[in-house]
Amino acid sequence: MRAVLMREQGGPEVLKVEEVPVPERKTGEVLIRTEAIGVPYYEIQQRSGALPAGELPAVFGHEAAGTVVEADDAALVGRRVVAMSMAGGAYAELFVAPREDTFPIPDGLDAVNAVAAAVPASIALALVRTAKLAKGETVLIEAGGGAIGGYLARFAADQRIIVTTGAGKAASVEHLNPDLVLDHDDPGWRAKLPDGIDVVFAAIGGPETTELLDRMTPGRGRILVYGLLSGALPSITAADLLPRGLTMTGFGGMGFIAAVRAARPLALDRVAGGLRTAIDRTYPLDEVAKAHQRVESREGSGKVVLLP
Repeated sequence: MRAVLMREQGGPEVLKVEEVPVPERKTGEVLIRTEAIGVPYYEIQQRSGALPAGELPAVFGHEAAGTVVEADDAALVGRRVVAMSMAGGAYAELFVAPREDTFPIPDGLDAVNAVAAAVPASIALALVRTAKLAKGETVLIEAGGGAIGGYLARFAADQRIIVTTGAGKAASVEHLNPDLVLDHDDPGWRAKLPDGIDVVFAAIGGPETTELLDRMTPGRGRILVYGLLSGALPSITAADLLPRGLTMTGFGGMGFIAAVRAARPLALDRVAGGLRTAIDRTYPLDEVAKAHQRVESREGSGKVVLLP
């Protein structure tokens, strides 16, 4: 089968389409013939070396949608599904994924929209559930032009929404109807925030995150950290939080995986029911390097998808 093999970390050019053996399915796994493959930002970091990539060489990628061709349960064969595997292997014509991370695609939803929504919409829904938003609260969504940020704004529609986006990309978030849009490429953007922010969905990270604290509602402000676009952790300590009565939650680890997995069926149903999907561009598998360049540039808004 055709697949994208990565032999070493580096620039987009390290991703090569090659002929490789069909992966062997084990008990508890499903074999999927892929129709659409997601390209999330963390894969850019894995490819570049900013994050670990596991043992190499390996078939790259973690998210795909398609049709089940082998499974322990014969009733699954022929079902259209969207799946994720932290073991990789998704950038291929055939993909093995754990059964527990494989979900039916609702009727009326195609593979491209399913894979574009499955992970970011699930993460956004899990974040909103964790935040326990109250109607009318003021919410800051960092990187609102991204796939996760866009779904956060959709799921937080009853709140006053402030979003950040890159320079020149304000138009890309207009459909989210934000109350305020700030350019997070401007080093001084945090000084332009109003007081009284109740919830921050933090995707940027870095030491500058501390500048948000005095803008937050004392006694009930919540920070949920789920991304590190800056490449650095927020430099916030208990000494920063305690005097203000604020809380900070790190959205990672096994608890994060379980919360996202639990949110996925409803997230997919919401998309199938008409919630707008955030898709930037699609690329054929042979143009995987261009797809990575697009995601890495941060010029788009929404998900980049590969077509095998």
